Amino acid sequence: MRTMMFATLLCGATPLMSDTATVVVFDASGSMWNRLEGDLSRIEVARDVMGNYFVDRNPDAPYAIVAYGHNRRGDCSDIEVVTPMGQHTGAGQANRIVGLIPQGMTPLTDALRVARDQIPPTAESADIVLITDGLENCGGDPCALAAQFAAEGIDLRAHVVGFGMAPGEVGALACLPDQTGGLLLEAATGAELTAALAQVTPAEPLANTVVMSLFAVSAETSAPLGAADWRITDADGQLVTQGENRDPFDLALPPGEYSIAATAPGFSGEMPLTVRADIVQRVAVPLIEDRPEASLDAPGTAPAGGSLDVDWTGPDADGDRITLARPEAAVGDILAVTLTRRGTPATLRLPDETGMFELRYEQNEPQRILVTRQISLTATEASIIAPVAVPLDERFEIDWTGPAGPQDEIVLAEIGSPDDARITATQTRWGSPAKLKAPDVAGTYELRYRVGASGRILARTQFTLGGTE
Repeated sequence: MRTMMFATLLCGATPLMSDTATVVVFDASGSMWNRLEGDLSRIEVARDVMGNYFVDRNPDAPYAIVAYGHNRRGDCSDIEVVTPMGQHTGAGQANRIVGLIPQGMTPLTDALRVARDQIPPTAESADIVLITDGLENCGGDPCALAAQFAAEGIDLRAHVVGFGMAPGEVGALACLPDQTGGLLLEAATGAELTAALAQVTPAEPLANTVVMSLFAVSAETSAPLGAADWRITDADGQLVTQGENRDPFDLALPPGEYSIAATAPGFSGEMPLTVRADIVQRVAVPLIEDRPEASLDAPGTAPAGGSLDVDWTGPDADGDRITLARPEAAVGDILAVTLTRRGTPATLRLPDETGMFELRYEQNEPQRILVTRQISLTATEASIIAPVAVPLDERFEIDWTGPAGPQDEIVLAEIGSPDDARITATQTRWGSPAKLKAPDVAGTYELRYRVGASGRILARTQFTLGGTE
């Protein structure tokens, strides 16, 4: 359905200069909160449709709006002329409908009587359009009132639109259109209500306007964002129209220069809009994701299998993390991680892989990447200097070089044993020289530099322990 709203250009009604008039009687009783379309209530759908209806009407055709049931519960006198008879621009009347909060009774007969009083004596014909979701419950007799309407000297037609009523229920009000020459219509959806209103009082669009359809998309991915709140201003910064929770936002604007501001959950943006005559435009409005500020500071290269300190700034919310991932990997598809709650700098244990990778600040709620930084992991080298002479079953020292990554080790093992085998070992985090205890059996052994991240052996050397045979 189309949703069009304009800023009110007139403070009130202009003098009536027409020989015809329309009065809309709008049901704002408590039952209008009942569900109609999915999660939408009858009142929400009706507000949207009625907003379109009043905007689309010819502003030279006079009308009034009477509503009931929106001020007080249990009060059959709760009837109000929310818009007196006159010529009106549409947005103000749409806003009046939006402001009605259903809570009361359904005094149909008295509301129709108030509507009749809005018709000026100069009118030669008139239409009363009753939009209701229920029957009279205040003791009135709408059929007797219809007979009075029929006896009057003007061409007065009373139309009834049953909105969301049980099948056949609206037939109880057939006396109104039957006696006045009006129409009896039923509507179960917003589209059907729109069609019903078009039958009883065909809407006329504003002249010299261009139909526009605005929809929100992600500025980054161009993916549709769904319903958004809209605000349109003219070249002077004055509000022209606005809408809430619209997808798309349909409107009609005179040619000219405008500015669009829109917000969707987690997104916002602005853009200029040029409206040209005689062109129907469907406009994608890019919105930028609202992201907290974050930063990463780290070297451009680091040794594969080592550790890396990353200075960072960011929201530091529960579950936020500093990660390392392959480029183009999805959020959460990571190779190394540390939580921001551990402070800055964050220390990452790097994988024993070479190539280009990506440091990230990953937000936990919602799950998204706030900032990235490219880093190259380079091949690492290591060396071990074998001791000259080592006594049996005593401690000895080994000089080494290497990345000293997390869990890296200097390992003493038997020659030819698997890479993960060991007789004894010490971690490189204790520095060089490394201290090991010699076995109590003489022979030739192997010293190895083992990468903790992968188990890969970066360097190995043999040495003899004790005497030889």
